[in-house]
Amino acid sequence: PEQQLASEKVIGEPKQYADEPVAKAPVRVSFEAEPLFSFDKSVIRSDQRSKLDEFVASLKGTKYDSIDVIGHADRIGREKYNLNLSQRRANAVKTYLVRQGIPAGKINAEGRGESEPVTGDTCSGQRGKALIACLEPDRRVDVSVTATKPAN
Repeated sequence: PEQQLASEKVIGEPKQYADEPVAKAPVRVSFEAEPLFSFDKSVIRSDQRSKLDEFVASLKGTKYDSIDVIGHADRIGREKYNLNLSQRRANAVKTYLVRQGIPAGKINAEGRGESEPVTGDTCSGQRGKALIACLEPDRRVDVSVTATKPAN
């Protein structure tokens, strides 16, 4: 006959007690910059602000330590220009979040220019408007939140 030791018996799920620390898991949110910004612009389009408003609303009840806003650009144009453009885009999102009540000291804004494309070689051989459209995913703003949300 099989005997099961009491220490091996599983009775329900482990409990989380209020005084135990909760592991912080980064939550990553990515916004495509083209819908938020027009091509070669760093001003958030008024018809796209609701995306950021939804993000701010999702933070309600969340204890966040930091929010990283990373701006990106496509490869069209000079590298230095794209680095500055991506920084301006990151700063525009940071400014918007601060106006929505998120403390500026919790937000880090950084531009990475064209250094982290997501399109790879998929746009090679294209020119003009077709290239601009193809590279749209590279023109983005990534927002990462390090936070904990209390269990319901």
